[in-house]
Amino acid sequence: MDIKVPLKMLKFGHEDGEGINARVAGREDGIAALAANIFANRSDKNPSGLIENLIVKDAGEGFYSVANGNRRLAALRMIEAEGSELPIPCTMHQVDETKAFEYSLTTAITAEQLHPVDQYEAFARLEEHGKTEAEIAQQYGLTEKQVRQALALGRLSPKIRQAWRDGTIKADVAKAFTLGLDHKTQDKAFDKLAKGGTIFETYVKKELGADAIDDDVAQLLGFVGAQAYRDAGGVVTEDLFGTSHIISNEALLKQMARQILIAKCDELLAEGWGWAEIRSDLPHAAQFWPKSEIKKPVYEGDEKERLEAAIAEISSLDESDLSYVESEAREEELNRIIQSIEMDLRARSFDEKKRKQLGCIVDVEEGHLVILYGIKKPAEAKAPAAAASDDEPAKPVKPTKPETPAEADEEDISQALLHRLSVQLTNAAATALILDEQLALSVLLAAVGCYSNCGVRISVNGLGTRGRERGLLGADDMKRALPLAMKLKPAERITLLAQLAANALDFQHSPHDHNNPAAGAEAIVNAIDAKAFNAAARGAFDAKDYFGGVSKMLCLKAIEESLGPDLARQQAKKPKPEIVAFAVENVPTTGWLPLQLRAKGYDGPPVKKPSGKLAPARAKKPAKAAAKKVAKKAAKKAITKKRKAA
Repeated sequence: MDIKVPLKMLKFGHEDGEGINARVAGREDGIAALAANIFANRSDKNPSGLIENLIVKDAGEGFYSVANGNRRLAALRMIEAEGSELPIPCTMHQVDETKAFEYSLTTAITAEQLHPVDQYEAFARLEEHGKTEAEIAQQYGLTEKQVRQALALGRLSPKIRQAWRDGTIKADVAKAFTLGLDHKTQDKAFDKLAKGGTIFETYVKKELGADAIDDDVAQLLGFVGAQAYRDAGGVVTEDLFGTSHIISNEALLKQMARQILIAKCDELLAEGWGWAEIRSDLPHAAQFWPKSEIKKPVYEGDEKERLEAAIAEISSLDESDLSYVESEAREEELNRIIQSIEMDLRARSFDEKKRKQLGCIVDVEEGHLVILYGIKKPAEAKAPAAAASDDEPAKPVKPTKPETPAEADEEDISQALLHRLSVQLTNAAATALILDEQLALSVLLAAVGCYSNCGVRISVNGLGTRGRERGLLGADDMKRALPLAMKLKPAERITLLAQLAANALDFQHSPHDHNNPAAGAEAIVNAIDAKAFNAAARGAFDAKDYFGGVSKMLCLKAIEESLGPDLARQQAKKPKPEIVAFAVENVPTTGWLPLQLRAKGYDGPPVKKPSGKLAPARAKKPAKAAAKKVAKKAAKKAITKKRKAA
């Protein structure tokens, strides 16, 4: 019998005697989403918003217990105020407690959930029928990002949807295919990987080009915002399920992120902090600068309780029933909560006087702004040359020991500059290595037997392959590449292998690397003919970038080593921009190189340093391409001489 019952007169099934609701676990899961859907379905003809009646039994005194529909009842109570008279359509059965429980159990067991593919296809149909993402999100209790994810999966090519539906591929693989811009691209990648039996998430992303973008750069998209990046002229294929975004202009994205960070630094200075700087602009050792202790933490709301609860939960995760993946995800979520609370806490817990004495470091981590408040900045060291007067006799300069590329004054160099120097080192080594074929082959053979990143990416994903088409022979699969390789003459194969070895080099590193490319870089550059490498390194060195990025002290040190202490003392009295300009004009002509670009056979200054004052160089510098040509010519000459001697 169908009846209408006021909402306030309905009871949950588990509140009826021993309980007539079979569901125990997950009673409250997804109630908010269900409430959103019910609310979206309300109309004058259907004020409750329910599509099906609740199944109830008489509980006496005008009350009714729900045997089937308890989650809908919970959703209705979430929507309506307490004591609501809203009439709810119900179907009453004259049954006892046992039979009512059986009804509940039967519904719970026989209810079949939609396959994910069917669900996502249905969302896509809603979009075709004119529903906006916002409307779908509101109706089904989802976030707009969840709707975008669902629509992307619903728009996958029919071939990939069917492979997912029949179990050929899993959900994570299907998500990776959403990086394909159209069905043709998706199907082409699917067919190619299916032939090789490698339809895995990583291979799919690689095939679609997501591996060509540096992870640290790609994660900036979440910080800048995909739409803002598009508005600035960038083209992006957004990874809706991770950070494997495919972007058209890395430089633009970096610039946009930097502008946001600069604005944040200005904001912090306006708030009264003594200084505020971007993490990548600071010396490598800045991550170890001390934090000032908070004497009286200023918590707001329930921050303290949430912080303590998060810390306690992390400690207990090892003993939980969660799987390894679930445990890792939960720990990551808890750490974000802890970091956010601690960041807000430190932001407000220093008084005005203390703020003036301390500073802040701003950075981007996993697409989120991170600010380290209350940092004590070490006093800048003064260069010895700056303290001396022009009348003092020049002291002999001790020759600089030609250290390996890994050893440097890194505490005075920013991470960003260290990275650029590592790129220059890679380019220099590649220029010299390509001219020594036997050494190139030796590097390849050695790399095959090494674990992890030894400075050579043997899968030919090195720095030299960035931005180039795949396939050394113009083919990217074995079926087409092998016949081409077999047609080559032995000398041609060796030449190509040498090119491959040069392309595979990648000495880039950061403090977050688990591996140490610098160790491999040291071995490789020290094995290259010294004259060839020195010439290539000087061709790769960007003096303007280096001197503009290091401290005044390191600029003066370079001038002292290359031109002598007298000139260093003269320059020490000038502002940094003038010192930088002087160093850029005069130091490179002496053959000087920074420690990061020196190998065992480094032959640059300090040697025969002139005294007195140099006139600023006015001669036009050769273009960068011309400089590289000169470097290659010198390197080739050194290799030829070495071979003749052998």
